[in-house]
Amino acid sequence: MLERDFRTLWLSMLPGILAMQMYFFTNGYLAYELTGSAKSIGYVSLGFGVPMLLLSLIGGMAADRYSKRTILMLSQATITVMSVIMALLVISGLIRIWHMVVVSFIMGSAFTFHMPARQAFVAELTSSARLMNAIALNGAGLNACRVIGPPLAGWLISKPWMNIGGVYAIMAVMSAVVMVSLLRIADRGAHADAKNTSQFSAVTDGISYMRRNPILLVLLILSIAPIILGLPYQALMPVFAKNIFAVGPKGLGLLMMASGIGALVGALAIATIRQLLWPGIVQLCLGVFFGLTLAVFAFGDSFSLGMVMLFIVGAVSSSYLALNATLIMDATDSRYHGRVMSIYLLTFSALPFGNMIMGVFADAFSAPLTVGVGGISLAVFVVLFGLLSPSYRSLQYGSSSRSDETTG
Repeated sequence: MLERDFRTLWLSMLPGILAMQMYFFTNGYLAYELTGSAKSIGYVSLGFGVPMLLLSLIGGMAADRYSKRTILMLSQATITVMSVIMALLVISGLIRIWHMVVVSFIMGSAFTFHMPARQAFVAELTSSARLMNAIALNGAGLNACRVIGPPLAGWLISKPWMNIGGVYAIMAVMSAVVMVSLLRIADRGAHADAKNTSQFSAVTDGISYMRRNPILLVLLILSIAPIILGLPYQALMPVFAKNIFAVGPKGLGLLMMASGIGALVGALAIATIRQLLWPGIVQLCLGVFFGLTLAVFAFGDSFSLGMVMLFIVGAVSSSYLALNATLIMDATDSRYHGRVMSIYLLTFSALPFGNMIMGVFADAFSAPLTVGVGGISLAVFVVLFGLLSPSYRSLQYGSSSRSDETTG
């Protein structure tokens, strides 16, 4: 049975995660409806990603230096206010793309503080023996919301009594619920080491720690490849739904639901495994399979085939990312969890840039060709990395302690 506080955190965060999944879906649909251009989806996504690039290290420092619960509550409050603003802009008919970019920038700034604090909180509330299960279960919650969020948002958008403005209003209510739920968790403060150093020193110390830990550098490289080459397929789903499969918002919700169900299955599979003997090899295989199945989806011309392939894509991609995050946390001393996870989050700031690049290529060539080439490139990169990194292939879970042996 998972620790009580972790269970409380996990359950309390689910409404907020569901709201964010609905937000990403609704934002992409609204941007494409306003402009008819795939680039607009990239612009809005870029607005979310830029603060992640600029503020990620500061967010990690804050997670180690200040109360994680307080950071989570403040970030959720910001997300709630921005959701209300989006609802008012859409309902009033004043919404423009630049509004969406600005709101995305503010929400991305809040998320930059939210994610390191949440990930570090998970590790803080979980024993070492159950870390992989806790991280995978955390991912399972995310993917369950990916299953529910897109089709729910698509169904609500299609209803005249709700429409897009009402969906943003619902997101605001769900985010507000998270703030109240977090009060059930005791405030554990922060590590004394982080409090006793200056903010600048805390940031630079985290970077130095990463540089002294070569296995963390390897794992970060392996986290960047699918973010740039694979995951941007999600941003182009409105293009596939409208122009390739001609299935509209409900069909778009089904496509995202297929991916989300697969991701949930993959995360739950990882959550049930106590340990993997050779996690490096397993992760490399998952990465190759992710790229190849994504290419099959892109070059197929059938909606039903697309649903099947997206299920597989979701399963292997979530397993890959859950295993990667577990290995990173396992190799990190608890004093540095927030800062290391902020650097890990920094790799995810590449996703909006990947979305932007994919959007430009999709307009210039086609969405299927763009996604297909990205998937094949991902598979090739992972194969080459595996051939060139024997130390990673021999990596074993638990081989690195969560105590900081490199600083002793």
